[in-house]
Amino acid sequence: MKNFFEVPLFPIPDLVAFPNTVMPLHVFEPRYRTMIEDSVKKDRMIGITNTKKRISIPRENQTIKEALTRNQATYEPRGVFSMGEVKVLEKTKDGRIYVNINLKHRVMLVEETQLLPYRICNCRLLEDVNVESSRLVQHQQKILDLMIAILQREAPAELAKFDQEGWNTLDPKKFSFEIFKLIRFDPDLMQSLLEMTDPEKRLILIKDTLSSGAGSG
Repeated sequence: MKNFFEVPLFPIPDLVAFPNTVMPLHVFEPRYRTMIEDSVKKDRMIGITNTKKRISIPRENQTIKEALTRNQATYEPRGVFSMGEVKVLEKTKDGRIYVNINLKHRVMLVEETQLLPYRICNCRLLEDVNVESSRLVQHQQKILDLMIAILQREAPAELAKFDQEGWNTLDPKKFSFEIFKLIRFDPDLMQSLLEMTDPEKRLILIKDTLSSGAGSG
């Protein structure tokens, strides 16, 4: 697999997307509808990125018709994000597009190659360093124990649905991303976890955050 990609960016404030997850999007801004159409035609993956700051703000009190014809706020993207393939689910009569982005890879922004009508950047894959698997499995098991304890305390009805065996058999590196299908932390913390390339440190931080009671379902 190649290491460098040309990736159009879909920025979403305070949202951190991890590999091996699916991100549903309701796309209505003209520039991002164009981005979806272009990406499908050119077989490009799209990056879902958290944002650093807002560069411009949308006009207030817009009607739906106005929102469909005007671009909204513009954001500066974060430097590490996840990208994946576009699957178009539905196109409405007024032009909106419903899609799923099947996120596969974590990448780092290298340089921006286009700003208008939407951002495109060159990115490289961001890989984890190698860590002894047995250490990772221990952290993984502790996180699962904490998840079970949290469910028993806060949502006992959900405990029967919790597939502990399935989560146990996941590769620990995959587990450290896919666990966010079940839990959410503060966006800044989740961005830090996404950027970590040491899977042991990532698992330890997840474990410590759950132990402190900072996670949410």
